[in-house]
Amino acid sequence: MDKALGYLGLALRAGKLTVGAEDSGKALRGRNKGALLIAASDAGTNTLRQAETMAAGKCPIRRVGYTKTELAQALGRSGPVALALLSDEGLARAFASAVKDERGEQEEHL
Repeated sequence: MDKALGYLGLALRAGKLTVGAEDSGKALRGRNKGALLIAASDAGTNTLRQAETMAAGKCPIRRVGYTKTELAQALGRSGPVALALLSDEGLARAFASAVKDERGEQEEHL
C-alpha cells in the first residue's frame, strides 16, 4: 500500500473519513464543510455530478488515480468505493501531497 492510501486508512481509524456517496452526502449536509471529497478515477458521470452538487461551497473535490476497487481494498470494504470524504484539513493536505508525490499526478479538481 502506498503512502496516500495509508493516510486514508489512518483517517478511517481516526473517524475522519466518511466512505461512500450516500454517507458522504449525509456528512456534508450535517456539517458546515468537509476538508476534501475524494472521487475514484473510474467514478461515473452521475456520481461526479452528485459529488459536485453535495460539495458545492462546502469542500473541494479531488479526482485521484485510484480505482473504486483500489480504494475499497485499501479501506477494507467489500464493495466499490467511488467517493470518500476527509473531514480533517491536515490529513487532507497530507493525502493530496502524497498522491501528487507517489503517483506523479497533477491536481485534478472537479
